[in-house]
Amino acid sequence: MKKSIYMLPIAATLLVSSCDIEMVPKGQTTLDSAQEIEYLLNSLEVNVDPGSDLCVIVNESYGQEFTTVKQLIANTNSLTSVYLSYNEGPDRANLTRDDKRYSSIYSAINTLNVALGKIDGVSGDEAIKTRVRAEAHIKRAYLHFIAANIYAKQYDEATASKNGGIAYVTDYEMNVKEQLPLDRVYELMLEDLDDEYINQLPEEASVLRCSRATGNAIKARVLFQMKRYAEALSYAEAALELNDEVEDRSYMMEEYAWYLLPTSPNNYIYISSSGESWWVPFADNLSLETVAKFEDGDFVIDYGYSGYPEEGEELWNPMYGEMNTGIEGSLSFTGYDTYKNPWGITVEQMMYVAAECHIRSGAAGGVQKGMEMINHVRTFRIDPDKYTPWSASTEQEAMAYLQQAKFIENIATAENFFDRKRWNTEEDYKMTVTREIPGVGTYSIAPESPLWVLPFPNSVIQNNPTFTQNY
Repeated sequence: MKKSIYMLPIAATLLVSSCDIEMVPKGQTTLDSAQEIEYLLNSLEVNVDPGSDLCVIVNESYGQEFTTVKQLIANTNSLTSVYLSYNEGPDRANLTRDDKRYSSIYSAINTLNVALGKIDGVSGDEAIKTRVRAEAHIKRAYLHFIAANIYAKQYDEATASKNGGIAYVTDYEMNVKEQLPLDRVYELMLEDLDDEYINQLPEEASVLRCSRATGNAIKARVLFQMKRYAEALSYAEAALELNDEVEDRSYMMEEYAWYLLPTSPNNYIYISSSGESWWVPFADNLSLETVAKFEDGDFVIDYGYSGYPEEGEELWNPMYGEMNTGIEGSLSFTGYDTYKNPWGITVEQMMYVAAECHIRSGAAGGVQKGMEMINHVRTFRIDPDKYTPWSASTEQEAMAYLQQAKFIENIATAENFFDRKRWNTEEDYKMTVTREIPGVGTYSIAPESPLWVLPFPNSVIQNNPTFTQNY
């Protein structure tokens, strides 16, 4: 398979943020060339780490606090307490005065809309203009996809027209936003993900920009969340044909460190939670249930240290885990050289998308093909002396293996939360998630719980008359 070569991100001195745009009076802009507008596409963040709440809700972790879980739960006037204890009683909207994640998503969308709104009227190379239009549409779809899967219910064809969605913003001069039904939100995503735009993307791009592989991966991810698995598979395979470079962690057996940069070629698109200077998953405190999911021989567990293979230097550190959470057996990440991709898309995630689509296909050899893809990723994750290929004969057996391996693969990202929301609407794979906290209590979240939908911040409800909460 052909692999794309990813270039280093463009220097920060070239970046133009949405804040720069907002300083210019409405209807005016300092941007007067295609090249300047293209610079807008170099910066993309979703401020707020998924580890602070989404990973807590799905019971991947206890969050990123340096306070014991018992104390956090006792502070009932907080979202952290609500999510740790799965308490559906409090009005979460009243605990959400603002939301930096929501505002950063729509600020980034506004930047893309500025690029789309201005590109036709400036001078410059037509090839650059074509690329800007294509990439801005693709990124706009993906940012709305992230928002929809946080602030709205899981898409289901039978109910999407009846469920509230989010605002799908296509005009940078729009002050009051309209909340659309969820089915319309996804229709607009797919319009932005038109194949024509994907085919206009370059074959190579930095991980902050969109290559053709990125465009295919994003469309696959949206179709996959819509449960249109056969269509998703074709786009996932197109992305993997262009780039199938899995991150190889086997060097950890000698280096005793985990070096993973934002520029790693396994990233189709890298989207930080707080700038490239912040490492992820630093200070994530894993739940006991997540710790139990690690395979014997996992490179990060067995060989992940801060360069010194000594007790106390572990990357997933039991000492800090217990110190932070008050729970023996919790592991806290302490590395400074690891940049997981909290909001973007990786080759490994696309392989799991393709694997699940194969497993569900009902085609002859579909389960086997899916298991081959799962095992392919595992060969880069498990000590070869302890690695054993997994095999399955039924869809249900294969899905159980996929869910275990994929969960560990996607720690510190939004992916486990998005997956569980999707599976919770399928009779064969819905599950009540249970968290047992020794000495504190046992807490559960049902598949139908309103906690799977996060509240719009109060400012959104107050300033946009069409908006209502989606839970």
